[in-house]
Amino acid sequence: MKAIIRVILSLSIIIGIGGCSSMEDIYEEYIVYGGHIYPQKPTDPRGYSGDKRVVLKWKKGVDSSITKAVVSWDDGRQKREFDIVGNSDNVELVVDNLEERDYSFVINTYDADGNKSVPVEVNSRAYGDVYKSSLYNRTINIAYIDVDKLVVEWNEADLTSNITKTEFRYINKENEETKIVVDAQSNEALVLNDYKMGTEFSFQSFFVPDTTCVDVFEAVAEISKPLTIIDRSDWTITASSYEPTGQTGYGGANPERVLDGVIENTANAGLVPTYWHSRHSGSDVPGYPHWLAVNMKKKVNIRRVVLQCRNDANCRSGYSFSNFTIQGSNDGENWVDLETYDIYSRTDVVPQYYAVDTKENFSYFKIVMNKSYDNSPYAHLAELSILGEERE
Repeated sequence: MKAIIRVILSLSIIIGIGGCSSMEDIYEEYIVYGGHIYPQKPTDPRGYSGDKRVVLKWKKGVDSSITKAVVSWDDGRQKREFDIVGNSDNVELVVDNLEERDYSFVINTYDADGNKSVPVEVNSRAYGDVYKSSLYNRTINIAYIDVDKLVVEWNEADLTSNITKTEFRYINKENEETKIVVDAQSNEALVLNDYKMGTEFSFQSFFVPDTTCVDVFEAVAEISKPLTIIDRSDWTITASSYEPTGQTGYGGANPERVLDGVIENTANAGLVPTYWHSRHSGSDVPGYPHWLAVNMKKKVNIRRVVLQCRNDANCRSGYSFSNFTIQGSNDGENWVDLETYDIYSRTDVVPQYYAVDTKENFSYFKIVMNKSYDNSPYAHLAELSILGEERE
């Protein structure tokens, strides 16, 4: 019987010791060691990077005696003191005017009697001028006037730079500044029907360097104007062949017709139909390829070739080229292939824009028509122009 009593007493002592240990874990921060009181340390502390600053946040906890916090770094050589007031469940401190670099902060909380908590460490980073100098705007592939609207085509954004958006600003027809936000992951072109012709536009990209950053950084805004049609008044043009007397009924369909700025209209409208047409009279009618070659008399960085079909049924139902190649030259004899397209539309009588991706400048360009719709031997074109930049 005595043995049983001793076993029961032993088990009670063990359980009691275990229970005391659990209670001590709960109130560990408030235990008095040698008469010293430790206020509650920051709970779940986090550091958020920023522009020459770091924001420190933690849960306030249940210790209402805490009145301030001291944040130190650089092995305690730098420190800031912050009052902690109010009934908020969360504490937020801003450590500003920091150099641009990584930081390891040590946080201690204090009560009104000066008792200090166990320290906690938080790592973060402050960004600054070095980071800002590395930021560049998302680039525009081309911005140009398409008849009566502004078209802006973007190059793909470098998402590794943590770009978030680009703001595009322009003046509308009501003379008001208008802002459009372009998401970094969108590659859709802007087509602005309300753009005021002749005015400048600007664009500026924004960045968030990491997922904890509380600030948004921006590149320096850039100002530009859209490309317009290159002046054609000094151009001269030749063709592989042309119809000298027939077709238009007004002196033939020579190559100069594509530079006169007039699109064919019906005879009933009283306007002269004007377009170039390959020769189709006589016994020796030439077939494909056909070509038109232009001497621009100046260096041009060609960005778009603009073609416009004749405005009648022959454009929309046949007798037109389909596949064509754009070539460049600086002497009119040695030609470089720039682009080839298989999509010239015979159903669209508005200007059609074909991209040219080259950094070279040329004083000549040529449109080589390689084949036709419906196996026709003929080719024709109403207007031919260039979007680009004149160079010295």
